[in-house]
Amino acid sequence: MTTTQLAEVLSLSLPMASRHAAILREAGLIVSQRLGQAVVHTRTPLGEALLNGAPAIAIPPSGPCDPPRETMP
Repeated sequence: MTTTQLAEVLSLSLPMASRHAAILREAGLIVSQRLGQAVVHTRTPLGEALLNGAPAIAIPPSGPCDPPRETMP
């Protein structure tokens, strides 16, 4: 599906559809490839699995917002 098709199906502006595609790409749910002037988006195996009802794997958050963990001496 191209970005233009995505925009039409979801009734979004082209810039908004592009942003949605970027978020899905960053999440590993789609890959995007430029073909001429169009960008074609394809679901990844993870994207397919989630659409087909496969359970999501919970990954614990980590980063600067997490509370410090106590360590034992």
